Amino acid sequence: MNKKIIVIVVNEKIKQIIKKDLSKYPCELYFFENTNEALQLIYDAIPDLLIVEAINYPLFDVSMLNDLKSDPIFLSMNVIAIVSSDFYTEDWQNFLIDDYIRVNTLELDLLLRISICFERAERIIATNPLTKLPGNLAIQKELQKRLDRGDVFALAYADLDNFKPFNDKYGFSRGDEVIKMLGRLILNIVRTDQPSGSFIGHIGGDDFVYIMIPEKIEKTTEKIINFFNNLILNFYDVEDIRKGYIESINREGKTHIFPIMTVSVGITSNQYRIFNHFSEMVEVVCTMKSVAKKQKDKRYAIDRRRDIR
Repeated sequence: MNKKIIVIVVNEKIKQIIKKDLSKYPCELYFFENTNEALQLIYDAIPDLLIVEAINYPLFDVSMLNDLKSDPIFLSMNVIAIVSSDFYTEDWQNFLIDDYIRVNTLELDLLLRISICFERAERIIATNPLTKLPGNLAIQKELQKRLDRGDVFALAYADLDNFKPFNDKYGFSRGDEVIKMLGRLILNIVRTDQPSGSFIGHIGGDDFVYIMIPEKIEKTTEKIINFFNNLILNFYDVEDIRKGYIESINREGKTHIFPIMTVSVGITSNQYRIFNHFSEMVEVVCTMKSVAKKQKDKRYAIDRRRDIR
């Protein structure tokens, strides 16, 4: 799979060096002259690597990049800075980059540093390799951090209904595309409804979580479910859409009829309940997800119980 690389560069000579060195590298390459121009593409689909020309530091504004790298969503995004030949490391102690290349060694070091960056990223278990969203470890840390701070928030746990038979019939490749679609859908809707302070994670397989303020999470969940119901039809063969089901093998190894996939969501919050450890909250939200799966119409269930404080 080709890597997605975004380059923010002003100097034409540097741009040509990067173009030449990466001409045979398996990647999708995008060039911009400033961070503002690149932001939309970065938010639409998290790139594997961001290369920034930062020779004019401190004139170069690093705050926007630091904000991106501070966001758990962009844990998987590597940033390499191209710096001046007399670059001094301590000047950049507050710049959240993963690596740097001095401009006088750019032609020599670029491909090597990029390869090292990607190899290092693949060893990081904090992100899911399929969706590039924060993975299980990052999710646990985020939940516990918010609980320890005393934040009031809601947690939603979403997964797909009838995903395994779909995967068995159409194959892992199409199944992976459905998972990526669901990840992008949750990311885009949650971030649109709550741009600041939200969190989206991918536990693995078809399991996702998202964190929002309690007042917003129900409406956002309804949007996710409705949009998914429309988008999922694009992944089925026309004949199966016409029938409204597929035939696949069930867990007992027998041919069975399975309806078109849906998504079920369980929701809980610490607005009126006390959770001291993230596992307590996860246990409740898993129970609510099981409740949602048993409902015929509304595909989400909210824990509305209150603790006596």
